[in-house]
Amino acid sequence: MPEASPPPYGRLVTLRRRVPSQNQTQYGHWRAYAKERDLWYLLLRAVLPPRLPPEVPVRLALRSYRTRLVDFANLVGGAKPIPDGLVRLGYLKDDSPRWFHCDYCQLQVPKSEERTELEFLSWSAEDFL
Repeated sequence: MPEASPPPYGRLVTLRRRVPSQNQTQYGHWRAYAKERDLWYLLLRAVLPPRLPPEVPVRLALRSYRTRLVDFANLVGGAKPIPDGLVRLGYLKDDSPRWFHCDYCQLQVPKSEERTELEFLSWSAEDFL
């Protein structure tokens, strides 16, 4: 059986799409969320080839560059398809707190600069004490 892949520490992935507000995706019909989830998976799959999941926790910095800032809960909720896609592609073993931590932030930019950046960071227990 092949060994698990190490996390891609230091890798920065830029996706030319902003994270939607949770209000836009998860409070509508279930198909709206499924469509959003599948779209994020395709965007991630275009830049991250599938692999075996790492056997260590993964830390991620997610930066949403958007024209209009949203409250923190809507940012995190709208970003939920991203860790789901990373689990499916093998970049996270699981999106539970045992295996995954994410720092979310958003910055206001003109519409032409909207994007989402994902940066894989090394995990250290000291970071969270």
